[in-house]
Parts: sequence; structure tokens; C-alpha cells
Amino acid sequence: MAVLAEAGVLWPSWDTSLFFQVNGIEFSPLTFIMRTITNVDNWVPLLIGWILLLLWWGRTKPYVSGGSKWKRAFASKNPRIVLLCMILATSASDQVCYHLKSNVARSRPCFEENISGEVNYRGDVHGNRSFPSAHSANSAALATTIALAYPPLAPFAISVSILVGFSRIYLGVHYPIDVLAGWSIGALSAILFWLIFRKMLSRPGLIGYTNRFRIRQPVPYSFPESPWKPVDISSLDGYHMTGYFLNSGKDLIIMVHGLHGSVTSIAEPGLIFNRMGFSVFLVPLRGHDGHPVPVTSGGPAEVYDLAGAISCARGKMGFSMDRTIFYGSSMGSVIALKMAGILGEPVAGIICHGAYSNFFTAAQMKLGSFRKKILKLLLPANARRGLEIFQPEDYINDSAATRYVFINGICDRISPPEAGIQLASEYGGLFVALDEARHPVWNAHRWSQPQIEAAFKVSLEYIRGRHIKSVAVDESGFIHDFPTIPEIN
Repeated sequence: MAVLAEAGVLWPSWDTSLFFQVNGIEFSPLTFIMRTITNVDNWVPLLIGWILLLLWWGRTKPYVSGGSKWKRAFASKNPRIVLLCMILATSASDQVCYHLKSNVARSRPCFEENISGEVNYRGDVHGNRSFPSAHSANSAALATTIALAYPPLAPFAISVSILVGFSRIYLGVHYPIDVLAGWSIGALSAILFWLIFRKMLSRPGLIGYTNRFRIRQPVPYSFPESPWKPVDISSLDGYHMTGYFLNSGKDLIIMVHGLHGSVTSIAEPGLIFNRMGFSVFLVPLRGHDGHPVPVTSGGPAEVYDLAGAISCARGKMGFSMDRTIFYGSSMGSVIALKMAGILGEPVAGIICHGAYSNFFTAAQMKLGSFRKKILKLLLPANARRGLEIFQPEDYINDSAATRYVFINGICDRISPPEAGIQLASEYGGLFVALDEARHPVWNAHRWSQPQIEAAFKVSLEYIRGRHIKSVAVDESGFIHDFPTIPEIN
């Protein structure tokens, strides 16, 4: 160790001739800077500010399509999960360092009898254990987490961790190997917790979820482009919005996306209908797509938006309702059900993909009873009351002229197959099961195009009058019987 000190690795003589006093203690500028960097108390305001900023970012639902690398980086992760990773990684690295220090029991260089005279001791220190450096480990845990979550901040975060480690060596309280070991422990701890929570990083969580009912969400960075054509729509309650239309014939599919979706997210499944010879109309909803109404109601009020699209389709575009089909995904399916019930005339068909009988019943299936209660407490009172009384099946029209199709994924935890089976059995219609499929989330690219194309095809055949019993569709698009379901006419 004496050789290291003599070689300058511990930087015993890096002081300038300029000195000044703080509280009667004489410092060089470099020593003062190093002491400032190494003092954890000086970082507390910055960490508190960073935590508050993360929590503020967590108020909105992330959009990740398009935009600069900074926008993509800060919109693609749930800040609360990032914060959780930071806390756990730092706590774990600190505990590992504590136990290693107790077992290794190596003295700090400034207290080591053999070399203490060769080390310029410049710092205040608690304890006499050197290996590894907890300061370095904790700073590396924070820096690695920030770098993984927000790559544009990686250079700054890593530079801060390097400065913290350097300050520990400069001040004579750690050997270089202590700092290297600390950095390794902190980085490995951050990577471990990042891998554990990586699947949760794109989820908004309960708070982010309920904030869709409270504050305006960011507008997506992109909207459907050519061949989609923008169309001006006025909702039934007078709000101006922009839908997107693709003309291919006299038969029309009006598509309604779900909560957290957008007109962009359903454009790709809309192209499947278009290739089958249908004109397609994508409907924007309040609380989404830059709609003038900033927040969603979860379904009850979005019917006004669909009504505006229907009026546009009948008036400007000249489509008749007997040649029009409503397709709804998740929340969009219950909106379509309600609209069909109050329209006053039959439509050709309703395709309900991921429909549920009640919002809170679906929430309990997904979250469990306790978290559902928390969800109800977090929701604004008016939204909660509207969702409690909103029963989409109350609006199902028993007219033989309107044919219903209920599509559900076998692995759907929000609207499981039993929900579609019950609706199809009680009110008449076709039930289509999607093997291995979950709740429809189009913008996540977790869906099989052959499977969805086959499900759409069999749905349209049923709506056109063909007698089909309930079926299942595998991921390759192969249609087979669903044996546990009785034939439904």
C-alpha cells in the first residue's frame, strides 16, 4: 500500500497553493470541492428534487411512438417503477457493503499504521472500515438505474458516480480497489432490480391509470398517415375532432379503440378490414387523440363521440346503417354496444373484442378485490358514479337485424372468455375464442395478425348471415371448434 501511496494513486500531494478558511479550517479549492461532493447531505436536495420530478412525470400515460430520443426516453418508462428500482438497488448495495466491511475489516488508508503518514488525510469519516466503498456503490446504483431508464442522462449520471468515487480516494478514506469494488456492487445491484421490474416499467400503475380520468394526457407524436384521410367530426355534444377514413366500398366498419388506445393504435387492424373490402372509419375519443375534452369517462360519455362519427358517416359519406358494422376494442366494445342500443335503427353487426359487463367487475378480475377498492377511491367521484351504473349489456338490442360477435382471448384477465360466453348465450350471437391471446392492446404488438385476420373473417361471415357455431382461432389463424361452448345461433 505504501508503494501505491508513493506512486500517487492516493493523490497525497494534489493541493494548490491557494488556501482559504471555512469555520476556521483551512482548505484548498480542490479539497473543498471533493469534500462537497463526498458529503451525502449535499446531495439530499438534488435527490428530493429528482424524486418529485419523477412523481410528476408519473401523472401521465406514456406514449413512445415518434419524437426525439429525449421524448422517447422519458415517455417510455413508468417513473414510479424507476424510483422503486433506485430505492431497492441503493438499499441493497448499501447493505452488501455494510456486511462486507464487517467481515473484511480492512482499515481505511488514513488510519492504516503502515501508510497513514504517507496519506494526506483531508476528509471526515465515520467508521474505520475501508472495503468496499459504500459511497461508490450507492452512487453507482443510482447512476446505473438512471442510465438504464433514461439513456440520454447516462453521461451525467455516470460522471457524478465517478466524481464520488474519485473524492473518496482523494480524501484518503478509501483505496482505489475499494472504489472499484463499490462501483461493481452498485452497478450489479441496479441491473438485478432492473431485470426484476423490467416488465412493470411500461405500466402506468393505479395512479397513472386513474389520472386518465383527471388530467389531459399527452397527444401521441403521430397520427394515421396516407392512405388514411382525416375527416372533421362534431360529437353529439358539440366538440370538434378529427377521425380517419379509408374508402373501399359501400360497406363500412366504424372502429372504436379502448382506454389507453388511440386512432393510430387501431389503424393496423383497420387495414385488415380494409383488405377484406370494407371502408374503415377510425373514431377519436375524449381523453385521447388530442380531443377537446381532456379526460375520459371510461365509456359512458364517449358514446357522444361515436354518435358524431355515425352522423358524419350517414351525412357526409352516405353510408346506410344496414351496411355498417361497429367494431369496438375493450372500452370501445361497450361504447359500441351502448350506441347500437340507443341508435333507433338496426346496424348490420357489432363486433365486441374484449367486452366486459361492468368496468369494476373487469377491474376486480385484473387487480383483485383490494386493489379494485383502491382504484375506486382514486377515481374522481363523477367518473366512479358513471362507471358504477354503466351496464353495457343493458343496451343490447334484441333485433334480429343486428348480429353480435363477442371475441375474447383465452388468457384475457380483464374480460375473460366467460364474459363473452355469457353475453353471447344470453343475448344471441357468435363467440370467438383467441388461443393464447390476452386483452387487446394493439399498440403493444402482442397480437398475431393471422389470428386476428381469421377472427375478423369468421365474424364478418356470421354477420352476413352464415350459421356458425362458437369457434376458436389459434395463433397461426387455424379455426377450430371450441368444444366447451354449446352451439349459439
